[in-house]
Amino acid sequence: MFDSIAMQRAINFDDVGVILVNDGEGNEIPSECFREYPFEVNQISIPKGGVSRARNAGLDASNADWVMFCDFDDGFSSVFGLYMIFSVINEDKSDTLWSSFTEETKDKDGKPVLISHDRDWVYVHGKAHRRKYLIDNEIRFNESLMIHEDVYFTVLTQTFAEPDRIAAIKVPIYVWKWNDNSITRRNINEDFTFATYDHVIRQRIALTEEFIRRKRADLAITIVVKTIVDAYYDSQQFTWRNPENAELLHKAEKCISAYVTQYAGYYSMASPELIRQLMSASRNNTVEKGTFLMEQETLKEWFERILTVSEQGV
Repeated sequence: MFDSIAMQRAINFDDVGVILVNDGEGNEIPSECFREYPFEVNQISIPKGGVSRARNAGLDASNADWVMFCDFDDGFSSVFGLYMIFSVINEDKSDTLWSSFTEETKDKDGKPVLISHDRDWVYVHGKAHRRKYLIDNEIRFNESLMIHEDVYFTVLTQTFAEPDRIAAIKVPIYVWKWNDNSITRRNINEDFTFATYDHVIRQRIALTEEFIRRKRADLAITIVVKTIVDAYYDSQQFTWRNPENAELLHKAEKCISAYVTQYAGYYSMASPELIRQLMSASRNNTVEKGTFLMEQETLKEWFERILTVSEQGV
């Protein structure tokens, strides 16, 4: 990341600063390693607590107008990446910005594959935010989330921003590089979302509770319906129906059942139109992935069945 920042063109490096957060004391990098870079580097160390705590620490240590959360092993894919970001944010008409980014991954045979994320709000990659906007709207990473924590944060950033204050850069400027030791990349032969669906549900619980805390029942209803509909269509995919994945399905359905049971009251308050809209969007997304099998059961049948899972102690 540091080298890709130093390679940026058409910007004033006096306007750029990097806060390096060490997640775990005793892992500091010697300061002389940063002397040749044309931007200021502020290194801080915190007790080991995970990526969400580290990102919050970086946000708290910042005094910049805009912040961008970058992984240490990633980088800008364009030497004009920061120039494009500055060109947008200097207009002072936006609070949050997303850009297209490239994901570097591998196929099942270990061969390199590049995936283009043209409009993606799931990950923090390629996104920047006005710091005052985050502070004023109490938007932070949830430190109880260690996996899928990006979604919690990015959903909040787009939920509370006015539509005309969300900016976009439609060309890829950031690359999410492959890392063999990454928790999200370690098992390339597994469906990561399926294998960690309990964490997906924890993230949805955190969002639901956050909206309830903010007394935004409308948003709580929407996230509950989306969670239920997404889980229903996820369950219609090949991976979920593969007999070899029975243990993972067992674990996922227990978590889904607990969520549905806890928030069924919010689901009952949803309008039929909202349910239809979110069902259409979720189904289309599942079909586009190329992993869709077919509806093995209707949403009503699935909903009624999933409610009994925790009762049966499955």
